[in-house]
Amino acid sequence: MTTVIPPVTLVVALLVYFAQVRRIAQCSALGFDASLLQEPSIPAYLARSVGALYVPLVLITGIALVLLWLDRRLRTRLGDPRRLRSVLRISMMVPFGALGLVAIGGVLALLGPLPRAYVELFAPFLLAVVILSVWYGNALRRAVWRKLPTSRRRALDEPGLVTTLLTGFLVALLLFAGVDGFAKVVGRGLARQVIEYPEQNTKPVLLYSKEDLQLDQADASKTTLPGGADGYHHRYEGLRLAFVDGGSYFLIPRVWASTHGKLIVLRQDGLRVEFLR
Repeated sequence: MTTVIPPVTLVVALLVYFAQVRRIAQCSALGFDASLLQEPSIPAYLARSVGALYVPLVLITGIALVLLWLDRRLRTRLGDPRRLRSVLRISMMVPFGALGLVAIGGVLALLGPLPRAYVELFAPFLLAVVILSVWYGNALRRAVWRKLPTSRRRALDEPGLVTTLLTGFLVALLLFAGVDGFAKVVGRGLARQVIEYPEQNTKPVLLYSKEDLQLDQADASKTTLPGGADGYHHRYEGLRLAFVDGGSYFLIPRVWASTHGKLIVLRQDGLRVEFLR
């Protein structure tokens, strides 16, 4: 019996995957392995996927709508025999235009002005554009030949179902790789914000603990609270909360340097956090 994955299940799986890619990249940029942390819940993953997918999905959808509008304009010309030649020229120019764009990107990458990170990010998208351009140019050319008189037609092979499916699958893989790269960029960017601009991207907090956390005095000032309320006997001042992930608080000390800063990871159990303004 053949099992078909429901579309909603597939979409949720993709959202969770890209959120996890972003999380792994962020943790790696901060200097530790994400596998050391407790896995977040599915809703938490879905919430984080928005930042990793919003920009590429908006761009892909916007470009697709523009291309559909252009395609509709071109196909209206097929009904006018006087415009068939111009449509034929466009069908030949589209693939060469995409190849030229890739060639320019390759030259910039080889000469050095274009950072390697940008090359790795945009390469899958550019390759997908080239494949789609070749496929669309051929489809448009076939549409033009069908409108010509029989004596002037040229024989063009129709792509088979297998060829079409493989082409679509390859484009889907390239788009998947491109979005995967963008999710990594987002994760590294979030880590860089904490590392380079802690004042703007972290929050000062008072940390209360039931047990002595044995933190260095250079990182935070400890005050013992005899008979503390709710069993919290230790208070730590000077820490800044970067983010919460996997059931842990990620904090930086009051003395922080972007080149050799210390990231303090504490389990949420037995801790209470108060935010300062």
